Amino acid sequence: MKQTYLDIHIAVPPDEQTREIVPAVLSEFPFEGFLEDDRGIHCFIKKDAWHEQIELIIKDLSDQYNLPYVQHLGTTEIDHKNWNEEWEKSIQPIHVSDRFVITPSWHAVHDVNKTVIIIDPKMTFGTGYHETTRLMLRLMETFVQPDTTVLDVGTGTGILAVGAVKLGARHCLGIDIDEWSLDNGMENAQRNNVQEKIEIRIGSLDVVTEKNFDIVLANIIRNTILELIDQMLAVLSPQGKILFSGLLVTDRETIENALTERKCKVISVMQENEWIAMAAERL
Repeated sequence: MKQTYLDIHIAVPPDEQTREIVPAVLSEFPFEGFLEDDRGIHCFIKKDAWHEQIELIIKDLSDQYNLPYVQHLGTTEIDHKNWNEEWEKSIQPIHVSDRFVITPSWHAVHDVNKTVIIIDPKMTFGTGYHETTRLMLRLMETFVQPDTTVLDVGTGTGILAVGAVKLGARHCLGIDIDEWSLDNGMENAQRNNVQEKIEIRIGSLDVVTEKNFDIVLANIIRNTILELIDQMLAVLSPQGKILFSGLLVTDRETIENALTERKCKVISVMQENEWIAMAAERL
């Protein structure tokens, strides 16, 4: 007799810290697998092991960790599956733009007209499936020039760092508070043969001693951007560009006001669905 499972689909913002917190907290319950998609995380549990209302758990999670965008999207009954196999099947090549295509190592892409980024995710965000990752790569095509230096704040899988080097960056430093990023980010750098130009450090901006980066990348949530914006600007070169995402359309005014207060201006905005990415420079 097949075991019936529940697929609890939870909306989770596209930053690696939040997407690490949710499975970690829910692991206290008898969940047997988690699967990330563009909207959030699928959480799998045996039907007969489920004993609480998901809305109450999510409400506690949101309140305790101040995660306002975490919410329950729906629950579906399913038969037992090989969760790892399902996860691998869910990660397919993604054509981000006329230039970039993102693919896991188990799906080869042979297209001489594309710049291929090979990303095998683990527990970190950044598969290319979320709009914000794609938006950042499209902005980077405009602003990352050959021989530039790049700082990637919240590097996750290292996808933006890899993209920056493939656009010609001389060096990219990626930082992340998630310890998984060190191994996963460097593994992905090696898969793309760019490991000599990428360094990853664990921590926030306090681990960055360098200054005068030509480009600063930050695909993180609004509140974290606002918390770190002064530190990011402090390590940006006078003529440098700072690229943000992890932002909803409704966040635009808040970020623009914060930039104006710091004598910066928005020079480009891209949108996909309800998400935006912004590029800014000093006045």
